[in-house]
Amino acid sequence: MSRPKGSRDSDHEAKRQDLLSRMTIHMVSRDGGRASLRELAAAAEVSVPTLRHYFGDRGQVIDAVLAEALRRGRPGLEAQRAGDRPFEMSIRDYARDLVIALTAPKTVRLGDLFAVSLAEGFLDPRLGPSALTHIVDPTVAALEARLAVHVAREEMIETDLRAASLVLISPLLLGCLHQHQLGGDTASPLGLEALLDDVVAAFVRAYQAPAKARKNS
Repeated sequence: MSRPKGSRDSDHEAKRQDLLSRMTIHMVSRDGGRASLRELAAAAEVSVPTLRHYFGDRGQVIDAVLAEALRRGRPGLEAQRAGDRPFEMSIRDYARDLVIALTAPKTVRLGDLFAVSLAEGFLDPRLGPSALTHIVDPTVAALEARLAVHVAREEMIETDLRAASLVLISPLLLGCLHQHQLGGDTASPLGLEALLDDVVAAFVRAYQAPAKARKNS
């Protein structure tokens, strides 16, 4: 007796999610170089034809992994869009939350996803848009929305908010990748807390609205 169509669709999606989870863990474990389609299939405990059935070629597999990472990370990104506290406090909150997300001792850290997506995008131009669409740009867009709140309150100067977001994110991201994914914590230690303080202070100096404007808001 055949199963109803809805049941088959549910089973297909559940299997797909399981494969994505297994492949993601393999990709961020850094046991070797960029995983081949055969290695990804082995990590997912399926055959290459099965992997192709669910996703397509290697590029489509990587795109699906990054898209799933974005889906799972949406709640955190939405939380980052709100800046309820005064400007300097809000920027410090954001910076600290970002560093925690990048470095938290989890099976898959945000820093791992950045490292994988950037490596794939740099080494294969076809995957550059996937890295941007699923990992980089959503992170930037969440901070843009937060900064827009502060501009509306006249706590922050009017400026290119995407550029401003990159100004804040970039040194924190690089610092975290330097210490964790690149092994700098042993090869070239860097104080992330001091980096965070310096980056936040510099950002606030550059982008905080003049005192007169803040008093009138």
